[in-house]
Amino acid sequence: MGVEYQISFEDFMALQKDYVKRGKIHRIKANILFVLLTAMVFLSGIIVSILVLPQSAYLMSFTSYQLLPIFIGIILAALMIRPVKKFYAFAIGLQLKFMLRNDKRWPHDVILHIHETFIDLTVIREKMNTTTQIAWESIKMMGEDGKNLYLYYEEAEAIIVPKSNPALNESENRILHDLINQHLNRHVVNEK
Repeated sequence: MGVEYQISFEDFMALQKDYVKRGKIHRIKANILFVLLTAMVFLSGIIVSILVLPQSAYLMSFTSYQLLPIFIGIILAALMIRPVKKFYAFAIGLQLKFMLRNDKRWPHDVILHIHETFIDLTVIREKMNTTTQIAWESIKMMGEDGKNLYLYYEEAEAIIVPKSNPALNESENRILHDLINQHLNRHVVNEK
């Protein structure tokens, strides 16, 4: 089965967002950054509470005065867990948008020929065709969002397949996705 479609910059950024969630190196970096940012928020809470709290011995005991900044730091760190977890993906997205802001490669055409044992991926960019044969067995993991499927055949390389291709009618779209599911169900696909 052959399918033609265009990949836009938004599709590429959606793939990068998916890869940040699934890529091993990104998970490691995100966890390290999470620990560092949480520690910074905790220490900032302690420092600010020491500077802001009244230092009068008449208002509280000396022990509670020493423990209160630690509790404030813990509470602040607990409140900031969700934004701190999302910070890595947000920062990577901004970095990519900044790096690719003047990139004129988008949109570009993609032609997929799906065979029994492999996928023929042809990318047409600036009048230059690049063809890659990808065996079904080499697809390591699969991701998806509301618009696309991402078939990872290397750690950082994936085929972007639209869930709904306007060039195909509904039954052809269904056949395409059934064919992909049939081949991927034969192999272990890591869907984290």
